[in-house]
Amino acid sequence: MQTSQVGQPYIPGQVNLEEKTVYRFDNDGHSLLLCKAGVNAREIKDMQDGMAELALYIDGPILFLLFKFGAGKWNDAPYSWHTVPLGVRVYPEEIDDASTLTIVLVEAADGLVKVARRVNLTSEFANKLNEAITVQANGSFNGLSYAKHINLVYNQYAAEDMVKMACAHMVLHPGSKEITSP
Repeated sequence: MQTSQVGQPYIPGQVNLEEKTVYRFDNDGHSLLLCKAGVNAREIKDMQDGMAELALYIDGPILFLLFKFGAGKWNDAPYSWHTVPLGVRVYPEEIDDASTLTIVLVEAADGLVKVARRVNLTSEFANKLNEAITVQANGSFNGLSYAKHINLVYNQYAAEDMVKMACAHMVLHPGSKEITSP
């Protein structure tokens, strides 16, 4: 993930970025990128310091990081350790901070970073997530099967459904540094 500051280009010199949501774990730790067009003031406020809810749903070879900020709706980002480039791919125990999630919101139309937030994961949530990544990393991988499985899951479940089946949940209350598990 890029390390741009709020108000700065996410990728210097580039505007009109592709809209996407990407969760990734690599040598920089856990990160969530939301690049979307038409970011509004409420979304910025909710992501900066509103309530953050996270959940982890595992379906076969895919981890889904589920997230919700403020009054927004649940969203998801699928993940496989095997899709991370070799040069930055690591196991959770190989980095110093595998219990923090960096969240970046980028306006796709101009490429500017609107929010950059670091959230401390509860130990329970971080342990479940890191354990699932390690199990996934030690398993086999087939890119075509992975893509087909993602489509299968999306044909069966909305993000709200995955939240109900999640194996881990956590909440960060607004205006608080305290993180709790529901």
